[in-house]
Amino acid sequence: MNRRQVFPQMIGAGLFLLLMFGCATPATPTSLPPTVAPAIPTSTATAQPTAKPSPTRVQMPKRPGVEWRLVIISESTGWGLGTAFAKQIEKDVGVKVVVDSFAIGNLSAGEVLQVLQTGKGFSSRLEELPAALKRADVVVMFASPMLSLDAATTNNIESCFSGLVPTRCDPKNFEGYTAHLKGIWAQVIELRAGQPTILRAIDVASPFVRNWKRSQTFDACTVCWQGVSDSTRQAAEAYHIPFVSRYDAFNGPKHDQDPADSGYIGGDGIHPSNLADQLTSEMLARLGYEPTLPEK
Repeated sequence: MNRRQVFPQMIGAGLFLLLMFGCATPATPTSLPPTVAPAIPTSTATAQPTAKPSPTRVQMPKRPGVEWRLVIISESTGWGLGTAFAKQIEKDVGVKVVVDSFAIGNLSAGEVLQVLQTGKGFSSRLEELPAALKRADVVVMFASPMLSLDAATTNNIESCFSGLVPTRCDPKNFEGYTAHLKGIWAQVIELRAGQPTILRAIDVASPFVRNWKRSQTFDACTVCWQGVSDSTRQAAEAYHIPFVSRYDAFNGPKHDQDPADSGYIGGDGIHPSNLADQLTSEMLARLGYEPTLPEK
């Protein structure tokens, strides 16, 4: 039994599974190594190829009738983002946007990297991702740390949702997650083959601040959540990809605000509300629409 199958059993009914790893478990998971999956080739883990704003100021096509394809790679917190950001782009740029959403419950960085490296994924839908990226004009990505963390860090994070006091998460233990995210960006850039593409990275907010304060686990759990955010930021920075922090925006600069108090959490108490998706889209829009290109 692989980590994708056993991790939900460890969490039980915990809310962590619902947020970080989605709300639906695919019926036919792909076999992955038992600890960290998948292994990343040396060439992938070393920031090659890099991406940065084009020195020639190549522009995205914006003529009337032009169509942009927006690819969303995310776990369940991205379910509503594609529609919201597409509307924002259409408003700002005037092009027609077609959404190709790979916001899939339980989607982890390890699984995204595997399908980009091998073409094999836990579902036929996920296996369509490489082809979707080849024709993408805009890519927004966040994938969960499932299958990228060691057992100790997994247990620490689990404690934040089981009422136990976690040991502080060691930032070093997120290095595998960061490497997986870097590997994903490298594969995305390779698939785009030098075509102008807008690349954007995002992290995830925490809807559990009130519970953490009540159980006196706020400080320790915040360190764990920060580890996830830092990994997404570091992976993006390695490729000069602009980054939007939902954690900062919805939880405040000290990460001590409960986003539900501001209407950023939907009716299920877990996932981003329509308002949160709209705010995320506006933050992405403020980054502009200049493409990020591979370095020649």
